[in-house]
Amino acid sequence: MTNYDQIKEILKQFSDKYVTKIIIESKMSDVSEDKAASKRTEKKVLLYEDNRKDMQVIDMDEIAHKAYRVARYPESVKEDDSLASADAFVINADNMWYFIEFKNQEITKAKDSVTKKAYQNWYWLVDVLREMKDTIQYNNFNYEDPISFARENVTFNYEDPISFARENVTYILVVSQEKNYNNVKKMHDCKLAGQKFLPQYMEKLEKYTFKETYVYTPEMFEQKFVKKFEY
Repeated sequence: MTNYDQIKEILKQFSDKYVTKIIIESKMSDVSEDKAASKRTEKKVLLYEDNRKDMQVIDMDEIAHKAYRVARYPESVKEDDSLASADAFVINADNMWYFIEFKNQEITKAKDSVTKKAYQNWYWLVDVLREMKDTIQYNNFNYEDPISFARENVTFNYEDPISFARENVTYILVVSQEKNYNNVKKMHDCKLAGQKFLPQYMEKLEKYTFKETYVYTPEMFEQKFVKKFEY
């Protein structure tokens, strides 16, 4: 069983515990849908088009808006009460965890939404892992309480959720190329200079929370991530 299969099973069992069975797995192209734009145009608007190389991912919105909201806020009847989540989540063969967010807008306008989703999604995912640990555990995540170890003066190799995120978690923002002409040019200029293009709010996420952050256009995302990914 792959790392991805393990985490998918944990999240599936958590979801089934609280709601009638929901489908938590989807294609990358499907979770990239701009639902507001689809509603306006009356046709599906995908940021990551379905003619590109596709892959299976966990649909984090499904879990956050349904299972997790019901689990922690059962009296709520509004999806707006849900904690925020990235669009997709996947884990590779090397136990690197990836949150992926699609924004069909200018990078500067995505700041508040992306930052909120990054912090809240990491919080509630760890909360789910903690709740499910007595039923089903992910093999490569340490569930022990660091306080109990400290009281016993035991030497240990411990990865708390904060350290784990800084060593194993990457956050990827995929933005519309058409709506970011100037920034796309900066991306290519940075690539030629051997540098990574990041808006300040993504740089902060990398400094404070995650191992790495990236901003890609759909084309760059396909080439640099999807085509190279191994479960």
